[in-house]
Amino acid sequence: MAQRDLRELIGPQKNLYSGEEYQLTEAHIAGWERLMVPTITPSRYFLIVETGDEVLDYREAVERYRGARQIVIPGGDHTLQSFPGHMPAILEFAGYAPG
Repeated sequence: MAQRDLRELIGPQKNLYSGEEYQLTEAHIAGWERLMVPTITPSRYFLIVETGDEVLDYREAVERYRGARQIVIPGGDHTLQSFPGHMPAILEFAGYAPG
């Protein structure tokens, strides 16, 4: 769970893509906690995770979103390297019909 796991990283951070420095604060964690709903409606969710995510434990997501459509990719990392290959399934889930 991001808000739990990231608490130990509160303090100065650097954006991995831009190099910009910022402060991860308790307010960020509290904001993520407010976004969590106690129960989910599985039909509303489509989980795509990679087992090599070094930040979040994919098994927690698989359990939390049990019953939802799921794609679990062996390997990968937190950047979800396989994302582009899932676009057709994502668009289909969102109700987009190319044509």
